[in-house]
Amino acid sequence: MPDVLMPKLSDTMEEGRIIRWFKQQGDRVAIGDVLAEVETDKANMELEAFDEGTLTEVRTAEGESAPVGAVIAVLSDAGAEAKGAAAATPEKAAPKPAAAAAQPAAKKQQAAEEPPPPAAASGGGADSPTPPPPRARESAQQPAGQEPETRVMASPLARRLARDRGVALDTITGTGPGGRIVERDIEQAAATATKRPPAAEAPPRPRPVAAVARPAAGETAHRRVELGKMRRTTAKRMAEAKRDIPHFYASSDVGMDECTRLKEGLAELEGEYTGLTYTHLVLKAVGLALRRVPEMNASPDDEAVVLHDTVHVGLATATDQGLVVPVVRDCDRQPLGALVAQVRGLVERARAGKFAADDLRGGTFTVSNLGMYPVSHFAAVVNPPQAAILAVGTVRSVPVVRDGEVVPGHLMTVTLSCDHRIVDGALAGRFLRELVHLLEAPLALVA
Repeated sequence: MPDVLMPKLSDTMEEGRIIRWFKQQGDRVAIGDVLAEVETDKANMELEAFDEGTLTEVRTAEGESAPVGAVIAVLSDAGAEAKGAAAATPEKAAPKPAAAAAQPAAKKQQAAEEPPPPAAASGGGADSPTPPPPRARESAQQPAGQEPETRVMASPLARRLARDRGVALDTITGTGPGGRIVERDIEQAAATATKRPPAAEAPPRPRPVAAVARPAAGETAHRRVELGKMRRTTAKRMAEAKRDIPHFYASSDVGMDECTRLKEGLAELEGEYTGLTYTHLVLKAVGLALRRVPEMNASPDDEAVVLHDTVHVGLATATDQGLVVPVVRDCDRQPLGALVAQVRGLVERARAGKFAADDLRGGTFTVSNLGMYPVSHFAAVVNPPQAAILAVGTVRSVPVVRDGEVVPGHLMTVTLSCDHRIVDGALAGRFLRELVHLLEAPLALVA
């Protein structure tokens, strides 16, 4: 029987806590079904089934924690169930010899004396039950919430929304990575199907204001706010990173005039570029720069350096629960429009606290952007086990010298924080040179 193991849902996860089980003991489970909601060190995530069968045992109850790799539930083997059902069918269908020999005469006499069944006598009246067609019987026998055998690529959150809103996944074209159906696709399909004006929202209730005791003479008023698990984990990881990683920093000013014009021009096209921001342009530029300087797309490993073949860039994102770093995949290969859609889905899931299994795993570099605030420049802490992190400031209007004249321009300051164990100043300079060139001549970002 296949075991359900506690998965490693983030790069730093050591254990997970079961918040709730979506499947109960005795329920049928198909590949891709959401089994449970798991609290990790970064966020609450949905656990998908990688095998099919029946949930026969739950070993980690709701509210309990288990280390990564521990068995938290057990599924019966679907193949064994099918063999058992096939073996049981002939026994039920074959009549017992003694009974078969004793009953023919009695059955003939009973059939002659009894009237025909109501359905046959009345010809199928309104009150008589009519056997459903084969397809209807198959649908009725299928467990509620279970999808057909032929599955489509969709995130766990999209599957759940589709079930809740009655949207058929096989009628939707996904806009996620590799054509995967994501939450936004379900929202658009549901809106197109209903076309009903949204119901008026009730005014929010005023929150009760807690009474604050007046401090005694010589004391200061204060409140104690306990840190959530995510913030405690972030504090621990950042303290360890700052203590164990020898940081050094390199900054550069980027002329953003061409990027500004490109962003405004693409935004007018709408379509796949709807919602385009400087963040998307920076992510694409970072992806291409890492491809050109692969030594920066690396991680330390004892006395070796691991060079990553894929460019997956984490995007530091602030939420109500704390800081999370969802991973934008293949930043060097994805077209800019696809990158915009991927980032939109990641940010929406981050703010909702619902992540797919691979949203927080596999990052090879990180971008932290405070450009939406009046922050001209700052330095970020390296996110282990990565080699570096890029801190991005706001795009500001300043006077610049161009062709010997002082003219208005747009500048953005970026600061690269590096792990000095595997990155030196010359390597950091090469990476920043490529990044600045890509942002100041940004046509290559559109490809």
